[in-house]
Amino acid sequence: MALAQASVFRTSLGEIVLGAAPTTVLALGGLDGSSLRRLLDEVEVSPESPRALFARIAPAPTTEAIVEQVIELFSNTVHRLWPIWFTDVSFAACHNDNLGQLAATLIARRAAEKFSGFSLAWTEAAIGLVLNHRPPRVRGALPAVELAQLALAIGGYGLVLVIDFEDACARSNPYAVVHALEWIAQHARCAVVALFPVLPPHEPPFDRILYGAYVVSGDDEAIVGHPAAKAHTEEVWLAPWLGSPHPLSETEQRLAKALRSDNELAPLFGCNQFVETVRGSRPKVDFVWTKGRFVIELDGYGSHGNHAAFMYDRHRDYELTLSGYTVLRLANDEIAQDIRKAVEKIRDIVHLCRDRIK
Repeated sequence: MALAQASVFRTSLGEIVLGAAPTTVLALGGLDGSSLRRLLDEVEVSPESPRALFARIAPAPTTEAIVEQVIELFSNTVHRLWPIWFTDVSFAACHNDNLGQLAATLIARRAAEKFSGFSLAWTEAAIGLVLNHRPPRVRGALPAVELAQLALAIGGYGLVLVIDFEDACARSNPYAVVHALEWIAQHARCAVVALFPVLPPHEPPFDRILYGAYVVSGDDEAIVGHPAAKAHTEEVWLAPWLGSPHPLSETEQRLAKALRSDNELAPLFGCNQFVETVRGSRPKVDFVWTKGRFVIELDGYGSHGNHAAFMYDRHRDYELTLSGYTVLRLANDEIAQDIRKAVEKIRDIVHLCRDRIK
């Protein structure tokens, strides 16, 4: 199925991916993970909507090896998401002492009443590992149990695993690949979306996952290569993410921490929020001080890897400026190397914006 109109396609694609049914495998052709990430990052969802976890799978000789890759991926992601698990359950007050472990147990027991398929025994063991700075790979847990519990910890209200396949991976052992996709979807109780540069031929074993597949038109400029949001170079990414610094973005986390520790700036900025423009668009911005109409955007070198990305950022800046916003773009390298200088730049513009709104 090819969807020619960009606006219709964009709306439909978000619904198709985030609405994919648990335990099913959906194949998408002609679209890579970076393009889909950019699109989903702009989708407005409720706090209880499913999350899409993006990942790549390396060639592997057996189904078991592919499944182990995914379990390790889930484990690393859950570790990085700590102290927020199950989408909105916070363990931030829990420390590695008797009182902290007791608090974690109480929080986990309340979560067990909220989420179907929740294993209290696994969760308590996983929390103990993370509090000891170890990944949550619970000794003795069966792969099916481990996969299901890690998936739930990532997305309490549903998870869509988006796997970006390279041709080499799909060709390495196609029966192992298809079996692994089906096994993961079934036992993680999540939807699996398999992205292929070109859909494989409709013959065994891929015919098992090609029913209802979609193909993205290669000449659809608004989808292929269009930067609906900044590109992300991380191998693993959660989308959409709204309302707080992205837990998988070290740059956002670092700047957010610096702003929180500054008495003047701490109360001002929200993160990953949509902004209305006079052109009717609603771009999602990295940081925004709404009252002062001041937007901060964080840019990595990879986010300007093509002409379309460069042009799109300038168009966003134009629409924001037309709507009365001051836009400050900070390089990721500056946040990493000289956070104090970045904060002082922000402070200078805050003072300028305050003078403007007096």
